[in-house]
Amino acid sequence: MKSWEKVITEDTNTLTASKMSKTVAGLRTNLLYTMPSVCVERARLVTEAYKMHESDPIVLRRAHALAHVLRNMTIYIQAGEIIVGNQASTPRAAPIFPEYSIDWISSEIDEFSQRPADQFVVSPEVKRELLEDVLPYWQGRTLYERARSSMPPEVWTAQEIGVISGRGNITSGDGHIIVDIPRVLAEGLESVISRAERKLEILHKTTHMNDMRSKAFLEGVLITCRAAIHFAQRYAEKAEQLAAATDDKQWRAELLQTAEVCRRVPQKPARSFQEA
Repeated sequence: MKSWEKVITEDTNTLTASKMSKTVAGLRTNLLYTMPSVCVERARLVTEAYKMHESDPIVLRRAHALAHVLRNMTIYIQAGEIIVGNQASTPRAAPIFPEYSIDWISSEIDEFSQRPADQFVVSPEVKRELLEDVLPYWQGRTLYERARSSMPPEVWTAQEIGVISGRGNITSGDGHIIVDIPRVLAEGLESVISRAERKLEILHKTTHMNDMRSKAFLEGVLITCRAAIHFAQRYAEKAEQLAAATDDKQWRAELLQTAEVCRRVPQKPARSFQEA
């Protein structure tokens, strides 16, 4: 046994005995043994969506892109998971957000697996698709490039030489956006949808330019909320399929409970920690 494998095994055994169940310890061990990789799936789907909706306002392009990703991305439920959800096609894989920035991807992709920290394996297939199919579309279209074009020259120079740093805030992914989660937990997305629909009904009676901007935003709210609800329904269906295929009674019961949860939330208020 390699030294790092021994450390992981001993650490997991200690935690199993003191703090966590065997199921959770097993999930943790599987995660630690999985080498981080780069997943191209999200980048592919976002690019497809932006191409399909190029004439839409940016707020609608973003909404359609999220919906396209949630409808078509790979989902899975690992044995023992009772709180489900994944951001990429395989465990411990990282999705790519080309709409924010692409220059760092093309310049650093060959170094991802050799970096001293945050190492990621990039398969030849993923590298080819990113460099040949995805990144060319985003040339001149990224958030970073739009932000850079609006910066005064002296601000850009100061950032380039390291006097100031705004790049991280410009190019960070959606995980850096704080939304009103407590409200969604208390009300559910159905409530958000109802409010957006009522406001749209009022706006349909006006033609003011500001109202047209609000209309695009509210339409985006409907698209994203419905996409999130459908995403949960996909997990409910996956859990039911797995339950029908297993002979393990406990796992079947957990899967059916997961399906019940995913058919309720996020459209309705959460009633338990698992639903939240």
